[in-house]
Amino acid sequence: MAKDYYNILGVGRGASEEEIKKAYRKLAREFHPDLHPDKKKEMESKFKDINEAYQVLGDQKKRSEYDLTGQTGFGAGAPGAGYAPPGGVHFEDFGYGFGGFEDVFGEVFGRGGRRRVAQRGADLEYRLELDFLQAIKGTEVKTTISRPSGPEALTVKIPPGVRTGSRVRVAGKGEAGIGGGPPGDLYIETTVRPHPYFRREDNDIYIDVPITLKEALIGAEIEVPTVDGSTRIKIPPGTQGGQKLRIKGKGVPGPRGERGNQFVTVNVAVPRHIDDRSKELIEEFSERNPYDPRKGLW
Repeated sequence: MAKDYYNILGVGRGASEEEIKKAYRKLAREFHPDLHPDKKKEMESKFKDINEAYQVLGDQKKRSEYDLTGQTGFGAGAPGAGYAPPGGVHFEDFGYGFGGFEDVFGEVFGRGGRRRVAQRGADLEYRLELDFLQAIKGTEVKTTISRPSGPEALTVKIPPGVRTGSRVRVAGKGEAGIGGGPPGDLYIETTVRPHPYFRREDNDIYIDVPITLKEALIGAEIEVPTVDGSTRIKIPPGTQGGQKLRIKGKGVPGPRGERGNQFVTVNVAVPRHIDDRSKELIEEFSERNPYDPRKGLW
């Protein structure tokens, strides 16, 4: 029975020359017998079919003949595309100079079929979305990475202080090496979701906190949130709206363990509705404490 070369290469009958070449290159790298010493006989047969299919479909004249008749001028045992000598598969028997072979073999082997130095596997990229506090404090995330051999579950340690665009390296979790080479690395690029009330600038944390008129006038001690939990800070008497108060060491950890600060921006919130007696007291207050906040501004 005639072989279905399109099926062997995993392409459709309308595939372009580039698609056929790409499919061949992928399969040749995947099934070359020298890369599978434990299954060499099985791979020799598979590689023989792949090579034969490409010699036909990669040549316009042979492909046209094959599409028309379902056969080619090659016999099953004829030297060329499908031929493998009794001693096994050897590069010189696969026809150097036929379009694409040297390119493919050159990725794994040197000239004349000599094995090159083992090659390191390719690096992999993975995107990961984090909660704001996870990014600040660091975390461990369980995730699944898709690989040619199937999905792999990983537990990845995210260091404190990452931000959107940070790249976390996981050594040895990239693609497998070629010819016994070491695997590549996995790089996780982080995206950090915004927080409802914290915001980050460099390694400092900022938060807006409303205070009452009384707290602004005579001072107070209030509770405010930080990335480490709640803490109490003092509001000095006469605090102005928009004034920033610093909480030292409550910011983002740096690469050497040092931390930034948290800045509390206070905003004076006044009641929207007051009764008549309150209005009288405010008038009295203004008379006893006259001032013009716009004086000298323009």
